Order: sequence, then C-alpha cells, then structure tokens
Amino acid sequence: MEKHTIDKEAVIKKHYGRLGEQYDKFLYYSPEFVRTLTSRMIEKLQLQPEDQLVDLGCGTGMYSLDMLKQVSLNKPIIGVDPFAEMLSNIEENAPIVQVKEDAMAYSERETQYDKILIKETVHHIEDRSKLFHNLYQQLTPGGILLLVHVPPRVHYPLFQAALDRAANWHADPDQLTIQLTEAGFTVERDAIDYSHTIPKQHYFNMVKNCYMSVLTSFEEDELEAGLAEMQVKYREKEQLAFVDHFDYLTAIKME
Repeated sequence: MEKHTIDKEAVIKKHYGRLGEQYDKFLYYSPEFVRTLTSRMIEKLQLQPEDQLVDLGCGTGMYSLDMLKQVSLNKPIIGVDPFAEMLSNIEENAPIVQVKEDAMAYSERETQYDKILIKETVHHIEDRSKLFHNLYQQLTPGGILLLVHVPPRVHYPLFQAALDRAANWHADPDQLTIQLTEAGFTVERDAIDYSHTIPKQHYFNMVKNCYMSVLTSFEEDELEAGLAEMQVKYREKEQLAFVDHFDYLTAIKME
C-alpha cells in the first residue's frame, strides 16, 4: 500500500526539470545501446528522405540525432518537449526544430507530418486515447506513429518498492494497442531486449539521482532506504547485469 497520494504531474515536472543537464549521462548507457534502439526505430518508421518526422517528447534529442547519423532527411526533425531544461542540451546547429510544448498541445495543432516517434513518453500522458486520436487526424495517409517504451514489469536491479510502483507507472502495451486501434490505427507489435552490464556504484548513483521518473516519486527517506536495501542485496557484486525490454508498437494510418 502507498503511504501517500502521488501527484504524477508534479513528479514529472520535478524529474525532468532537475535531471535535464545529467539526462544523457545517466540514460545514454553506450553508443551500442542507442544504435540498437535507433536502427529498429528507422526500420519501423520506414523513414524516407522526404518524411517530416516529429519526435514527440524528444528530451535531449539523443535518439533523433543518432537516427540522423544513419538516414538523410530533407527536412529538420521537429523535436517537441515541454521542458526547456531538456531542450537546452540540443546544440543550436543540430537539424532539429525545437518546440517547447507538451504532447497533447502539439497534437492539437493544425499541422501535418508523416512519421511520429514517441520514446518513453506515453506513460506521462493522462488521456492517451485523445492524444492518439489527435495524432491520427494530423498524420498524412500511410503515416506511422511509433511508440517505444518499457513495460510495467521491469527487471532492473532496483529496490522492491520501486519495482512495485513501476508496475503502475508505465503504460501497458495491451491497453496501448487497444487505444491505438480505437483511434483508427492498424497496430503491429515487436520488442527488443538489450543486456546491460554496469558498474554497481555507477548504477547506484543513477538511482540516487532518480534516473527514472518513478524514482522521483519517492520521498528522500524512502529513496535512502531503497538504496540501503540494494546495498545489502548486491553486496557481493561489482557489476550489475540486467535486461532492458522495450516494446515497439507501430501504428499505421491505413488510408
């Protein structure tokens, strides 16, 4: 049982406002990790030079910039994020048009685009059905919306309370598939598993700095207790090995 009601919107604002400058430090992991995810993104989005791509919840532009190392697009990527602290990490000369706006507000704009990437952002959206409906209306015929996200049940070397809370924090892929279908999309499902091996102290530092938004939802004393639990559980290890699972939901506007 939770000890208090969590204001998820306030948690998200606190998380990204504070983590902005350190986001890539904690979430980049390695060039191989990013390339594994982006190569599959390019495949699922079926990116073509003439496409207008929107990275909705682009953060620091990490994934868009790596995709641009692999494909040439005639138009800059539109990077949408509500947090200036995240957008400020994108270099001024990068081929990304920065839009400081939340996903729902952007989806209500009367503008068209061919492809949309939403990477680990959808679980922050309260009314996902409305978002998907809006994006369907704005996509060009044959357009593609790609959702990439971790599932509710993760297998990270976290403390138990964080694992339990994550189960209600992240979006369920079955429910997302239903909502996308109801919006009019034809949905294809795929997934990637990536094996990490990270020095224990580095990972503990990531947790201490709340690298996941769900960790920001814990009070300071709860986080300290969780880290103490991890110290005991992993006292014999110098490296932590775990698998990152990412669901890829490809939603196609079949018109």
